[in-house]
Amino acid sequence: MRVTQNLVLFTVLVVAACGGGTSGMVPVAEQATGKLAVYTVNYPLAYFAERIGGDLVEVHFPAPGNEDPAFWSPDADTIAGYQRADLILLNGAGYAKWVDRASLPSSRVVNTSGGFTDNLIPIEGTVTHSHGPEGEHEHGDLAFSIWLDPVLAIQQAQAIEAAISVLRPENEPEIRQRMEGLKSELIDIDSRLAAASENLGDEPLLFSHPVYQYLMKRYGLNGLEVHWEPDQAPDAHAWEHLEEVLGTHAAKWMLWEGEPLEATVGALDERGISSIVFDPCGNRPEEGDYFTVMIANAAALKEVTR
Repeated sequence: MRVTQNLVLFTVLVVAACGGGTSGMVPVAEQATGKLAVYTVNYPLAYFAERIGGDLVEVHFPAPGNEDPAFWSPDADTIAGYQRADLILLNGAGYAKWVDRASLPSSRVVNTSGGFTDNLIPIEGTVTHSHGPEGEHEHGDLAFSIWLDPVLAIQQAQAIEAAISVLRPENEPEIRQRMEGLKSELIDIDSRLAAASENLGDEPLLFSHPVYQYLMKRYGLNGLEVHWEPDQAPDAHAWEHLEEVLGTHAAKWMLWEGEPLEATVGALDERGISSIVFDPCGNRPEEGDYFTVMIANAAALKEVTR
């Protein structure tokens, strides 16, 4: 029985280049024309896919701008969009827990951190708390903001490069070229963050939320994380806990995910603690893109003086 070429669908094993993740079986598109539908679970992966895929891809990142994609749950129609995608890019490390409850086609799923699971950071003890539209949630057993270490972000991007190259092998040279451009910019971000961190030495820092583990590990920052939200006033318990922390960790700076409330900034100032914003960039920024945000983050970190 003959089957026409346009109806043939076969699978190949995608192994990401240079230590990237192994994705599993990914279907090669039926035709070499038309854009690949790529769905991602966070903004960094969407940005990397757009940069690497160029006009070969149509990238979808459907999480609302006012929610944390790590804890957001899509509705049935949105999950159906993921299920129809040519490529589904996951962050790994327990990020986007809805993925474990959804029936996604494993042949089209790429875990972008699957190739370096030994470098994932375990969290000692899970903490349940509530904030934002997603409500009560746990941060899980593994730290998941992997992209805050640009070296690991490069490996995530390489996993994406490998997957797109399998789906569009005839475009591999241009895909590789775009990947090299992205890698160069990630190396630049790494250099900027390293320079800012080197000036800090052992300066004690506070981080307003437990999402900075990979940043602290990569650059050797002397930081402790609390559970404060920029758009919520800390309660009496939070202030009491902060005083306890300051007893052994005399920090003069707190890094926030977003712009904190003016009243909170003032109360911290009274305690000798200055505030700066270091946006993890898990969601699409209101202005700019991944690199403009990371450049601003590096500049903010440079403001912290000993």
